[in-house]
Amino acid sequence: MISKETAIEIAYAYREIETAEKLLAEITESLERHRPPDIRDAFGRRQDGLQLGVPSGDTGHRLFNVPWTLARPIIEAHVAAKKALISALNEKARIELGAEAL
Repeated sequence: MISKETAIEIAYAYREIETAEKLLAEITESLERHRPPDIRDAFGRRQDGLQLGVPSGDTGHRLFNVPWTLARPIIEAHVAAKKALISALNEKARIELGAEAL
């Protein structure tokens, strides 16, 4: 069997890709129609961009209202990085399965 840690990392990477691709589709569709995406926060307020950063405590760092035109390539790069991670984790899983056969 593959390790629990490897399985969790693979699952998290797939979840990130799924979430990012959904957001990317919404952004792309809106921008192609020359209108801002209708993306709302938990309180129903429309957001004019994304937030980037580490949002916790006094040492948190956040950027607010990152424009959608900048968010798009960031999301695309994030998806590409997660797909590369899945590829590496798949190889790790193969090694773990091979070690079990010994």
